[in-house]
Amino acid sequence: MRPSRLLIADSQRAFSDVIAAAIRVENDFTVVDTVPSTEMASRILDLRQVDVLLLDVELLMADTAELVRWLRRLCERLPTVIVTDMEDPSLAIAAVRAGVRSWVPKRLDLHHLISVVRGIRDGESWFPPPLLGAVLTELARSAQPSPAQRKLATLTRRERQILQCMVNGLDRGAIAAQLFLSSNTVRTHVQNLLGKLEVHSGLEAVALAARAGIVPGGTPGEAAAFAGAAGTWPATNLNQH
Repeated sequence: MRPSRLLIADSQRAFSDVIAAAIRVENDFTVVDTVPSTEMASRILDLRQVDVLLLDVELLMADTAELVRWLRRLCERLPTVIVTDMEDPSLAIAAVRAGVRSWVPKRLDLHHLISVVRGIRDGESWFPPPLLGAVLTELARSAQPSPAQRKLATLTRRERQILQCMVNGLDRGAIAAQLFLSSNTVRTHVQNLLGKLEVHSGLEAVALAARAGIVPGGTPGEAAAFAGAAGTWPATNLNQH
């Protein structure tokens, strides 16, 4: 098996050189290059094949939003290990949301660092204990369905189809025609779903659906695909599936 190709992007040249020297003696790694900026890293990634990136997060400290945007683009291409002296839970959480799977303090023992790099290459993750708790807590919190999603989870398959039609702007007659139902049947389903959603009008139901991530353009068939176990509702747009 060929060695994995590693790129190191860090503003501290001495740190990069130490890591590069340690990794070069490993039989399963080769160092593509060491660079002091994200701009140079981007150029290398465009020109060379890289399997793992070690990235100094301080190179991306303009603002958190830009950090997330840059990391998201990056993590779509290859596994990324953040190396830093910082222990900022908010930055670590932002990095995880962008796709980063490992966050390594620069003071970490070199053998441990190489083990982390080897692990991320093989699909593993690692965070230092002081940050791990905050990251796991935030991930658990964000995974919980919103109140709107919990209400939508009470709808039947047919009610979800009809709600999607309402979100798409169809009136009762058009919904009946699209779903091959009678107008009276549609009216009954609409009344039932309004009661379950605890709203008083179709407009309120559509607004609640929007808060849960349902957008115009989805098909009733896609909506029905989410008629799974009660209490579950994906926090994604219907037309993304």
